[in-house]
Amino acid sequence: MLAQQLTRLVFFGRFFRHFFGVFGKSTLTTFLFDFDGTLADSLSTIVEITNRLAPEFGYRPTPPAEVEALKGLSARQLIRYSGIPVLKIPALLRRLRIELQAHSDQIAPCVGIPAAIRHLHAQNYSLAVITSNTPAMVHQFLAAHGLDNCFISVDGGGTLFGKGRLIAKWLDCHQIMPEKTVYVGDEVRDIQAARFAGIRPISVTWGFNSREALAAAQPDWLVDHPDTLGAIAASLSRPEA
Repeated sequence: MLAQQLTRLVFFGRFFRHFFGVFGKSTLTTFLFDFDGTLADSLSTIVEITNRLAPEFGYRPTPPAEVEALKGLSARQLIRYSGIPVLKIPALLRRLRIELQAHSDQIAPCVGIPAAIRHLHAQNYSLAVITSNTPAMVHQFLAAHGLDNCFISVDGGGTLFGKGRLIAKWLDCHQIMPEKTVYVGDEVRDIQAARFAGIRPISVTWGFNSREALAAAQPDWLVDHPDTLGAIAASLSRPEA
């Protein structure tokens, strides 16, 4: 009974913080970022690795000609399309993370991201990464591209659909108000994770999901170039009249 009451209090606390943040007055202070497809241009590397692992884990590989069409699918739809046994997904994720770290030198930042990150950092916004990938992989990538000093933290791992809990935990640990925070991601599940944690999602169109799929999920912002992140920040940080 006590556990149920506490769960209700947490839920309603997040709801009211989100409600008054979105519809009341708030100033943006914090950008949380997804990693793969948002900061790192890792799609082609992930397709290559998952195709190589397909026979071992018993799912359908992705022909290169189908990659663009598959961007219209959510993560759950993509799982059904591939035919991977659900019980094998955790083991596949572990292998994929290991392989990605081994190939990290082949992964470049998404076009325009380094300049956008440095601009936000120079404007004194707090930046952090919350990802399904491993923190070690992200730290390695950020250091290789001279961006490690721009981020206050990197959190990752967990399950494919557990990112919302990671975001909520991060907000609690860092005592950051949800209404002052946005989450930048490239997938429909990033929109869902942000809303679970009571923060506003910014969807970027240069990653894993198509513009159409993201628009259908109705993020607060849908952006086509990293430069737009700075414009969003400026619009939410102007003093109230």
